[in-house]
Amino acid sequence: MNANKLLGYALGPLGSAAAGAISLPLISWYFSPEDIGRIVLLQTVSAMILLVMSLGLDQAYIREYHASDNKPALFKTITALPLLLLAAVCLVLLFKLELPAQWVLELPDASLGLLCLIFFFTTLLARYLSVILRMQERAYAFSLSQLIPKILILALILAYVLFSLPKTTFNLILAYALAQLLTVAVLVLQTRHELSKAVRAPFSLPLMQETLRYGLPLALGGLAYWGLSAVDRFLLKQLAGLSELGIYSMAVSFGAVALIFQSIFSTIWAPMVFKWVKEGIHLNKITHIVEAMLALCTAILCLVGLFSPLIPILLPQEYAPVQFILLSSILFPLFYTLTEVTGIGINVSKRTWLITVFALSALLCNFGLLHLLVPHLGARGAAMATAISFWLFCVMKTEASSRLWQPLPKTKIYGTTFFCLLSGLAYTYLGNSRNYFIFAVIWLAVIIWLCMQHKQHLAHAAAAIQGRLKNR
Repeated sequence: MNANKLLGYALGPLGSAAAGAISLPLISWYFSPEDIGRIVLLQTVSAMILLVMSLGLDQAYIREYHASDNKPALFKTITALPLLLLAAVCLVLLFKLELPAQWVLELPDASLGLLCLIFFFTTLLARYLSVILRMQERAYAFSLSQLIPKILILALILAYVLFSLPKTTFNLILAYALAQLLTVAVLVLQTRHELSKAVRAPFSLPLMQETLRYGLPLALGGLAYWGLSAVDRFLLKQLAGLSELGIYSMAVSFGAVALIFQSIFSTIWAPMVFKWVKEGIHLNKITHIVEAMLALCTAILCLVGLFSPLIPILLPQEYAPVQFILLSSILFPLFYTLTEVTGIGINVSKRTWLITVFALSALLCNFGLLHLLVPHLGARGAAMATAISFWLFCVMKTEASSRLWQPLPKTKIYGTTFFCLLSGLAYTYLGNSRNYFIFAVIWLAVIIWLCMQHKQHLAHAAAAIQGRLKNR
């Protein structure tokens, strides 16, 4: 993949993070923690619906894309069943519109219920349309599909503030639903030629059966993973209330700095490895990529820790604990991104049912730890419990992948990730303004050590950038 495409894929997550860096503090000043908690629940339930209704067929599309001789027929086949299922559910709920809002937002309101249904359906559509851009390697178009909803949400929230519109739950949910609806409209425009071909393409029942055999285990694994990443929200709301959930959600949202890294890498990694496997090339690079990823994850954790005192400056006083919760929260996407590399052997060997087993095991661990920690520590306890569970998930996937496909430097992986886990847990549990400098010295020392270890790679990268600048 050339530098231009890599930059294209990076623009979406980077731009989304920039928009989020502006909109998150803005929302925190004008909307209550309870409303922020409701938005997070809406997004969490939407992610669950996407997993259940997609049946893993979006992942099957990615897996079969390069091997398919009729890509429009493949797209038509994998989208037909999920769209019909979700449309049927939405049609039934139209007769009882207050139910979605009651279940998700704890507000039995028909208008909010309709907005919830719009958000759910457009999320599924956006997922399937964006995967076309991703597999065609239309990097800038794919990034635009990620960036548009963030910009639209920011624009709508700014409009609320500038025109002194009511800062109500309805208006906040409306902003998110409208942003998602407009995103789908742009995606339809971007993929109109592919959609036209897909409409005329034949539907293949044998192909659907084949893709379901691959996708359903992944969907079950994804659902288990969703439970692992979402159970903290629901139990925190139940055990500590919507206000504590809002504080926790703000920490997780600021952890989106790691989601930039995860989003860019996840977009590129799986299709690239499947292509390597098919062509039988570059497989010896996996170990080097793992080691580079370990160093990068550690550096991101330390840098976020060093700059965490800036958080209270941006947020109201009630969000002060976010500074310390943030470091454990950032471990979720970092460990997940790492498992995209260390666990790829499970996907290559098509033993995807193992992902379900590992996610369920980590989910049970998380469920127990949340009940143990949240009643005493609130949002801090939720972040710590989920960080531990994600580390367990990372270890299990790494071990299985190493045994099923290619050997990995497991001692280095487990040792480095365990340091990251301990560092995050200690800062979340013990951190305060008085002992911050102790943690800061450790993080700074680790960054210096990483630079010394990888100075040759950094020098090559700097020389390459300098050469490109001279050639312009």
